Amino acid sequence: MLSSVPTPQPSASDFAALRAKFPALASSIYFDTASRGLVPLEAKTAINELLDHRIRGDVNKAEMFESIKRVRHLYAQLIGATPHEIAFTKNVSEGLNIAAAGLSWKAGENVIVCPTLEHPSNIYPWLNLKAQKGIEVRNIESKDGLMPVKEMMAAIDSKTRAVTCSLVTFAPGLRSDIQELAEYCDKRGVLFVVDAAQGIGILDIDVARTPISAMSVSNQKGLLGLYGMGFLYVREKWAERLEPPFLSRFSVDLGTAHEATGGGGNYSLMPGAQRFEVGNYNYVATTAVEPGLAMIITLSTRAIEARISALTERMIEGLRRHAIPVFSPQPGVHRAHIVAIGDTLGNQHDTTDDPKLRSLYQELSENGVRLIVRRGVLRLSFHFYNNDEDVDSVIDIAGHWAKTNM
Repeated sequence: MLSSVPTPQPSASDFAALRAKFPALASSIYFDTASRGLVPLEAKTAINELLDHRIRGDVNKAEMFESIKRVRHLYAQLIGATPHEIAFTKNVSEGLNIAAAGLSWKAGENVIVCPTLEHPSNIYPWLNLKAQKGIEVRNIESKDGLMPVKEMMAAIDSKTRAVTCSLVTFAPGLRSDIQELAEYCDKRGVLFVVDAAQGIGILDIDVARTPISAMSVSNQKGLLGLYGMGFLYVREKWAERLEPPFLSRFSVDLGTAHEATGGGGNYSLMPGAQRFEVGNYNYVATTAVEPGLAMIITLSTRAIEARISALTERMIEGLRRHAIPVFSPQPGVHRAHIVAIGDTLGNQHDTTDDPKLRSLYQELSENGVRLIVRRGVLRLSFHFYNNDEDVDSVIDIAGHWAKTNM
């Protein structure tokens, strides 16, 4: 019997070495990964090389396909999936729509969702099915900004075909307890669709451990890439049950034939999730995301999550010392990589009615802190490139502001 060798844990110097690859950190205290993550310098080098070939007209299509293969394997490795469970998409919305439309819906069947905590991208696909197919969108209210997992489970009945939720809500940025919900849906044959845009590349997601049916993500946040590309994970047993809403040459299994080989009425779909891919690929975005993905996998999401957990704890405790309100500051499973400053959620997307929060936002921004307002609260979000000094800078600026404003 072979003994397993533990994976070496990254050291502080490993994190510091990778931090140096993000030039933006030299001029700002960056806490806005939940909007868009920083792009490493290697991405620019890789993109320039790709464009140079395109400008010279000596494009190697075979190598471009190899880059798709490499990134597909990296995506799969990131979440503990197999490569054929990964489909390339252009964004989170496309992936969610593919999963939603893949079921053969009948009027009167239902999907369960918590609309007050979801981004609109995970609401409209289901409303569209309500309009087109006559399904019921069963809305469950949130509790104190937390995903109401128990209530969602209780709402499942014989006509429930799908349940959906965000792994981490974009506001207030709390983590959903999806393990129990995933297991409950799996036992009942209910499609469980996860929007992991705010968790991918930062939190430790393992689909071997958590029986998610389908999960949609994008590159521009935790994966440190560009807008215009992401991926859809579909568990193998579900990929065979869902129907692709669109069909193209990349959805069809051509075997060893050339990609442009003409098809006919007698065709077979690609195995697994690749049947959901439509048209050609975004090779620039593929090239851009590969360096960041390699960094994340080298560190491991388990190590990244542990580091970020310590940093968020440090920031929350520091803010509380200055009597600055943190939304749902209790430690536990609902903590993620986002710290929300404020007492209550509002309906606004990027503003707040609270004059004190507006003042604090201005103070932080004027002192080089990159953050954003979401649904009435200030949102600071982390990645592995953040460190103790970044956190302490925010605490110091906020503490100075609090002396005259709290």
